[in-house]
Amino acid sequence: MLDNKLQKFIFHLTSVLTVWFPRGGAKFFDTVIPPILGNRLLVNHLNQKNLNTLRKVKEFKKILVIPDIHIGDAIMMQAAVTAFRDFFPGARIDYIVKKAVACLIEGNPDVSNLYPYFTGTVFPAPEDIESIKKLVTENQYDLCFNCSPFFEDAALFPEGQTILNFLSVAPQMVRNDIDQTGINHFLFQSYEFPHKLLSSLQNPKRLEPFKGVPLTLSDKAVDEAKSFLKANGVDSDKPILFFNPDTASPYTRVPFNDQVDLLKRLSSINGKILLGSAFTARGIEKQILEKLTGEEKAKITIVPTSMSLDGYSALIDFTDVFVSGDTGPLHMAAARKVSKSGNFKFRNKTFVVSIFGATPARMSGYDSKDPLFPPANQDVQSRTYVSESPCRNITCVNKMAKTCKVVRCFEVLDVENIAVDIKLHLSATQKTN
Repeated sequence: MLDNKLQKFIFHLTSVLTVWFPRGGAKFFDTVIPPILGNRLLVNHLNQKNLNTLRKVKEFKKILVIPDIHIGDAIMMQAAVTAFRDFFPGARIDYIVKKAVACLIEGNPDVSNLYPYFTGTVFPAPEDIESIKKLVTENQYDLCFNCSPFFEDAALFPEGQTILNFLSVAPQMVRNDIDQTGINHFLFQSYEFPHKLLSSLQNPKRLEPFKGVPLTLSDKAVDEAKSFLKANGVDSDKPILFFNPDTASPYTRVPFNDQVDLLKRLSSINGKILLGSAFTARGIEKQILEKLTGEEKAKITIVPTSMSLDGYSALIDFTDVFVSGDTGPLHMAAARKVSKSGNFKFRNKTFVVSIFGATPARMSGYDSKDPLFPPANQDVQSRTYVSESPCRNITCVNKMAKTCKVVRCFEVLDVENIAVDIKLHLSATQKTN
């Protein structure tokens, strides 16, 4: 595995090449890299190696699943816990997450122990690594499933620890992309990867079909969402659209002018638009409002950053449409909302709309009409829209390491089509509480 400095240097070079030669550079990377990384011999070799790893495990009594440190990853990688629970209903299956995300995962019945240890932002902090090392050493897990590309197996785990690394499924995902088959979504693969391997060794005890992951929310989160809607005069009997303008990277953030254009088109709906506040592109929500007319502004209510993460998640469930680029809140919207106390029945009828720029849409998007995508875990349709870009290529998967000076990820985005589809959905569905 490459260290962070080497990764940054290599991806910087790929960015320089596609800046100078957008189409040629993209074609070069997409011609050279996939046949090597997705080679069938490599796919088969890694599959056999992983099978041999699992065959060495004498018993599966204690399992640790380690997702990446980001919000979206913590939500999606719950699927791995589900996969192991299908085979080992009595096992101890532990899960590590970022402290801020624990409120969304606590209560998941498939998780035995939840450890809110991660403190890093983009990359794991040194104390994150030490926390995992200590946890693994003290508990002597039968198997550790490492889903983070930033945790080095050799440096993180004690000698002799059995490790299954999610990164080893990458060649299979590239092969799927070449063949245009299978679902490459990180959520789906974090379930399918261990489930398929274990199925080669034994039969699962739980035979329920996998539909997606949950968000387990408290009554307090629901009350916070309700209070926000009431305080801002948002009528839940009329359509509510939630628009998230922010992402962690400029290469996944819908361009400002396109966001303004989309909101102008959507302002004609007979309802309210909730506009999220940005953490990365700070102030973008206010800049958007400045471009709208007084009549258009009247339709919009800003959701402040002071709202808790679980309150934000509960608020999404009250909305009929959620629109976002590739970022954590997208996966919060797509997950099925479950009451931690059992006192509240969530709607789970949010039309999740994801808009993609740099990153491969098949790895993170939700679309109920395309068999190459998983649907959102909601009781209505979901859609993914991919912009046209002259330089998009396989190296764009690592958006945090790209350094392109000119952002061309959204060079052609059919805003009108997105707006029309959202309006058609609202007109075709009857509002239910």
